[in-house]
Amino acid sequence: MQEAPGSGPGGPELPASLEFSDDLTEFLRQPSLDQLLQLARDVVLDPTYPTVRAWTRPGRRAVGCFPVYTPQELVHALGLLPVSLHGGGENVEISHADAALGSFLCSISKSTLELALTARLAPFRAFIFPYICDVSRNLEGLFSRLMPGVETHMLHLPQNFRSEATLPFLVAEYRRLIAKLEKAGGEPYRPERLEASIELFNRQRRQVGELTATKRDHPGKLTLTESYLLRRLGGLLPREVHVPLMDRVRSEVEQRPARTKDVLRTLLVGPFCEQPTLDLIDLIEQAGCSIVDDELLQVHRWYGSVETGGDPLVNLARAYVQSPVDIGVRAAPTSKGEAILNRVSAAGAQGVIFLTAKFCEPALEDVVLYRKALDRQKIPYLHLEFDERSTTFEQSRLQLETFVESVLFD
Repeated sequence: MQEAPGSGPGGPELPASLEFSDDLTEFLRQPSLDQLLQLARDVVLDPTYPTVRAWTRPGRRAVGCFPVYTPQELVHALGLLPVSLHGGGENVEISHADAALGSFLCSISKSTLELALTARLAPFRAFIFPYICDVSRNLEGLFSRLMPGVETHMLHLPQNFRSEATLPFLVAEYRRLIAKLEKAGGEPYRPERLEASIELFNRQRRQVGELTATKRDHPGKLTLTESYLLRRLGGLLPREVHVPLMDRVRSEVEQRPARTKDVLRTLLVGPFCEQPTLDLIDLIEQAGCSIVDDELLQVHRWYGSVETGGDPLVNLARAYVQSPVDIGVRAAPTSKGEAILNRVSAAGAQGVIFLTAKFCEPALEDVVLYRKALDRQKIPYLHLEFDERSTTFEQSRLQLETFVESVLFD
């Protein structure tokens, strides 16, 4: 058994996990979309990162990227595998992390630390924590002490998007990150490599955009869970595997017959960092909502594309600074009220569900501003709180069904 860096011979044993070849072509060889989706579900529910373990087996290195934003193109350009960290989900029992973190903190912070303390993050050689809240900042400090020999980096992101210093500041931050990644075993930074990585990630972003457009325009062809699983794979697989996989998925989804039924076209707001369980995601549409836009897995949708040509590091920074994304940990140059109303209109939504993680202050603060704007326009909404380790949803089911009926049949 492999041990967590810094643990002694008596360190905790890793549970059995799925096994893959180091090229991960099993995903491309699945005979049907349904079988691919089942494999994706198995991978997402396995907290030992089996795809990362397989890919790093020949000596390659992976970098864990905490939500919400990291420049994963930059990680890829240095020959490292960027992997999105979304906590442990419902399959990780918290038995060690509570000693280091307080009670009234989000579940994703505790379960991510638990993964580190129980050797499940052993394949990673570096971790990036964007400074999205005080919890992420503290996690970086904990990881730097608990995992000696592993590089950790706190990525500071600008919040003032009108200052002339914003772009140079972010480029300088990226250069600090490059130095850490090179120390973690990455290849020396070369602009042409970053340009190639940007082009690959632009292609992945287009694919994710097409998938979400299909979910919006033809919701009967794709469930929210299916869309989520396909996007979640994009943060767990090498992009060289996920991109051709998504090309195949698009063809198969287009051939699916659209299932029609009375549903409430709904915008899902709030789960940009901590992710709800798959059971809760399933439940939302089972209750009669059709999610036509959402904040799940924002890493693929910060911007439509990054410009090519010129200095790729500047292009990458400019894409972040000019992104229209407005979520709880990032304020775009609009008002919150304007942002939510624009999103409702663009998605053709009939209502909004606020799905916020317990103790997530940035998301909860935004709900207050969003609700004022929705009240003015008489747009119905429902607010639910969740915990990534929740297992029972009877109260949520009742609230969802009541919400749908009140809008569709009022």
